[in-house]
Amino acid sequence: MSASLLLQIVLIGTQTHYESRGLIDDKRLEHLLIAGKQILYKSHQESDVRSSLGFNPRTWEGLTRVLTVAIPSLEQQSFAWKNPTASSFNGSSSDLIAAHYLSLVKDIERLNDLCTIARNLLATTKKAQNLAAEKGFDQQILKLIDVCVRVTARGFDGEANPRNEERWQKVVHLYKRLLITCLQFLHNFIMHNEQRKLVLWLDLFGQAQTHENEQLIQEPPASQEDKEHMAKEERVRSTAEQLPQKSRSASNDALGYNIDDVHALFDLMSTSKESNKHAQAAAKVLMDKIRTDMEKLSGMNATQLDANPDALLKTGADLRAQMPNREESAPASQPEGTSEETGPDGVKATGEARPTHWSHLPDLGSYGDLGESGQELTEEDKTMPRTAQSAAATLQEAKDELMARLHESTSAPVLDENGDPAYDEDGNPEAELEDDLVDSVEDSMEEEEDDDDYYRATGDQERGLLTDVPLVLGPTEIEALPMIIQAGIVDNFGAKNGDRQGIKNMQAVRCHILLAQEAGRNVLRELLIFIAAWDLPDDEFYFKMMVQIMEAILKNGLMSHAYSDFGQPKDIISPAQAVVIKILTHIFRAKYSPASVAAKSNEKASPKPRVPAALSRVDVLTVRYIFIVFRGNIIPETCALIYLQGQIRAGLALAEDFPLNLWDMERVYEGVYQFLEFFAVLTENNEWKELLVKWEIVYDLVTLLKELDHSIAKVPLTQTIPPARTDGTANGAATGKADFNTQTAAAVSVERPYDASTVDPMTQQSQGQATANKEPAPAASNSPPPPAVTEEPADFEWRNLKKLIVLVLSSLVWKSRTVQDQIRQYGGVETILSCTQYDACNPYIKEHAVMCLKFLLEDNRENQALVSNLEAREVQTEPALKDKLDQMGVSVELGEDGKPKLTGRARGGPRRSSWLANLAAADKERKKAKMYARQSNGFVGNDIDPDGDLYGPDDVFGSHTEPLKLDKGKSREIVPDDEGEDEHEREREREQAQDGEDDIEFM
Repeated sequence: MSASLLLQIVLIGTQTHYESRGLIDDKRLEHLLIAGKQILYKSHQESDVRSSLGFNPRTWEGLTRVLTVAIPSLEQQSFAWKNPTASSFNGSSSDLIAAHYLSLVKDIERLNDLCTIARNLLATTKKAQNLAAEKGFDQQILKLIDVCVRVTARGFDGEANPRNEERWQKVVHLYKRLLITCLQFLHNFIMHNEQRKLVLWLDLFGQAQTHENEQLIQEPPASQEDKEHMAKEERVRSTAEQLPQKSRSASNDALGYNIDDVHALFDLMSTSKESNKHAQAAAKVLMDKIRTDMEKLSGMNATQLDANPDALLKTGADLRAQMPNREESAPASQPEGTSEETGPDGVKATGEARPTHWSHLPDLGSYGDLGESGQELTEEDKTMPRTAQSAAATLQEAKDELMARLHESTSAPVLDENGDPAYDEDGNPEAELEDDLVDSVEDSMEEEEDDDDYYRATGDQERGLLTDVPLVLGPTEIEALPMIIQAGIVDNFGAKNGDRQGIKNMQAVRCHILLAQEAGRNVLRELLIFIAAWDLPDDEFYFKMMVQIMEAILKNGLMSHAYSDFGQPKDIISPAQAVVIKILTHIFRAKYSPASVAAKSNEKASPKPRVPAALSRVDVLTVRYIFIVFRGNIIPETCALIYLQGQIRAGLALAEDFPLNLWDMERVYEGVYQFLEFFAVLTENNEWKELLVKWEIVYDLVTLLKELDHSIAKVPLTQTIPPARTDGTANGAATGKADFNTQTAAAVSVERPYDASTVDPMTQQSQGQATANKEPAPAASNSPPPPAVTEEPADFEWRNLKKLIVLVLSSLVWKSRTVQDQIRQYGGVETILSCTQYDACNPYIKEHAVMCLKFLLEDNRENQALVSNLEAREVQTEPALKDKLDQMGVSVELGEDGKPKLTGRARGGPRRSSWLANLAAADKERKKAKMYARQSNGFVGNDIDPDGDLYGPDDVFGSHTEPLKLDKGKSREIVPDDEGEDEHEREREREQAQDGEDDIEFM
């Protein structure tokens, strides 16, 4: 039996099963399922089978009919609001799915096999793609995707029943497989077919799709008379719109309309039905044109023609003779559904009506070089409209606004009946609820009530059909979705030998459509957040596809629009915007960084030495926009938050008044860090470096560095840092081991993916993992582990941010006298000097700061004089270090020469041993204890001092003697040298006889 005949039998049987359940018994249904899998195997392995099935119109008709009856059947088994008999499930779709578990498993498997066959059939030529579109199979696939997304995007809402939940999980997994197959079909449906790409773009991101479909569903079908009237209105309107263009391009003898247009005009004027205002205006334009042409032919005006009927008839006949015939004139547009004739794309109209502007697709060559014109870089493009002075004013306004907002948020206490302040159960004064808080609570309640309405909707065009797909699929499952976007907007992606210029133009058109519609922006936003949520590395296939997509947006000059559209009102930098900057960093590093730097970031170095590209106009304008956002929005608001942290640390504000939570702070931190990395990459190129210096980026970097240095406490070397908590949540609530394991497994599904504070910047390991099952121990090296995760947003440490700023400044100031002067002008020299102190939250910042100071002072006498004239005014000692010094009996003070000194306690106070005496006494006691422990046994045989510390070179206080060798089997008493003990006594006598202070100067 041929594959075509076998497929027809499978399609007819499957259609009958969905139309009349129970008519075909389970045994025959199983046979149909097996036969379908045989066809699936052949369509995957044999190209002639794919060609014979894909080029057969009956194949696509049968597939379309099956999906048409199968989708309502799936909805009745999956959605409670679609099933009238689902009242016993209390409106729970999850329980309904669990009840129909057995039938759903088989039905979804059948549909998945058929969709996979259809996907394989499209791997032939455009003929199969056009046949699938002609029969409307692509529209059924879009409906099936909508069903899959609505099922998989919603959680379990049934009663607590493990059996039902397990069944629901299995069905959801099958729906995900079906969704992946449908996405793969759409990808094959548009490959190498520009016409299909544009149609799919309009289907997915068309502005008025939902509204027009709702009108088609809700309004009763129009009569034949109404259809003819609408067709005449459309003809007159189209002719009137084309008159000016035709009159300019045509010869003097051309009229711009034909006899059918005139008949349609007269029919509209003579009918009793009222036309819409657009049709009436078009009819007036066309009538005026006809009158003008008649006056031109007759040489008479309209009044004279009306008074002379013979002349009017003769002029009308002459005008009719000049009109082109039907076949000579271009066919006028007509509304969809009025005819079965072939459209301009060579595809017959299907049963489902499409909007009229979808039926007349533009020609590939009708668009000019959208991305090539005006690409010459000018000096005006390099100017920065926002100066450092205006940025300073904006920063002060941001600080004042934030502090004023905190004062306004403090509400007055509530008064009771007697006018006295009312108190709550804990004895705290009650406060009035703010209007904003009440409104937010009410809004959240309304959103919860509208959840069911959202899922019951037949479609949400503003949100988009594919927007929720990244929420339900994983990194290895979602690849088909970015491949669809990639095929639609990336230049020459999947293009064969043809009109590449026209294809490039259409890619630009679809790129504009994607960002012009809310549905397209939503899909792109979720695709970007997907990278952050799963923490995908740069070498991941998904990440590489998103780089190509964003690079296409960049080439079309739409990156600034994309960044702006991805923002959220509550965020300084939204997660999607942070990922945009991360991808831009990747793009600019590959394009502009020197060959040595780019080779380090890539696994395989290019065989030929790569020369960095020259600056392009679109890149300069994009970077200028990013820098304006950085200076005008990110720096002021971030510095205002850091300033408030300093106020809270100084006791001038309350930690409870901090406006952001810990998750929001991590989002801000991730965004600021990505911006700094982006600018660090730009400084690797000399041209970009000169441009950034011209824009005075030094001001923004120094301002942020000064705010961090003044407001965020440094974690000193001597401070004991507790290990990270492994048994608590972000807000400090204790959880058990089982809860912790659950949180670890589900970490990728959190709303805010950034958790940089839980990773050790030195080892790149989780602090919880590094400290698990170990007792806290003092650090063995000079670089203790960073502080534990803070649970209060006001204590956020901004890890590694200061170090990255110093790194960018070092790259800018290297061999640049202008940057040296700018850093001195904005007060950055003192701040960089302050960064030479140890800070556990910024490992190796001292080394980076020393290197920056070297470049800063090199061949610059002004900066050198500034550093040499600095005077020490006071010594600030951290509390932990001060306690240690007090135990030693010393303190750190400034001497007369301005240098710090260790000083002992003055005479008259309680006597304390100096630190040197304490060290000597401890060493003496240790050696005495070890000596007495060995006196009873001594050394055996030829053994000498095994530790090497009794008479070895480390014996700093005792005299050096040759080790004693004992005869084997004998023991002798070891007499210690008295010189060491005498030295200890002399040291003690010197301390007791000391009348002044012990001064130890740091050299």
